[in-house]
Amino acid sequence: MRPAPLTLVLLAVLAGCWLLVPGCGDGGGEPSAPPADKGPKLEQVFNDHVTVETDEGVRKWVLRSRRMEEFAGQDEVLLIDLTMDFYRDDAVFSTLTADSGRAQPDSRNIHAWGNVVVETEDGRRLETSELFYDNQTRLITNDVYDHYTWPDGVATGIGMEASPDLDYFEIKRSFKSEIADQEPEQGGGR
Repeated sequence: MRPAPLTLVLLAVLAGCWLLVPGCGDGGGEPSAPPADKGPKLEQVFNDHVTVETDEGVRKWVLRSRRMEEFAGQDEVLLIDLTMDFYRDDAVFSTLTADSGRAQPDSRNIHAWGNVVVETEDGRRLETSELFYDNQTRLITNDVYDHYTWPDGVATGIGMEASPDLDYFEIKRSFKSEIADQEPEQGGGR
């Protein structure tokens, strides 16, 4: 028995949808690309991107990202897996790392988020979910939970303002701190 002509047409349409028509599925289990009218259009991608900020020829910071993306109509660029080294006297004094971020090319301000850590060469460490670096004031800030450790203690709280070397560090709200007990001094005489 031969299939009816309508059945053949229906099978051809279904086969065409499966093989040729975007959005019907490609059989590979991968989602199809979003339509071009959804969100900003990706214009350029740079792998292993590096930006160096100098002041009168002196290095202030170096920003590295595994991937930098530029989008149509947006001034900011998206950074993936970023590391930002801060310099003093041509030596790194602290390093910021984060999963992602945005950089403003004109102002050089940075917004970092996702497993953000700032660690100094002398062992102080800030852990948080996001922070902002203002290139003009050279301060880092946020309004989220922060966990700050140094050799003699720990401080936690919500919202902070700090210098990248963590010499200046202020927690804004819900401040809690633990300071390690110091060993009593040993006397040398009787």
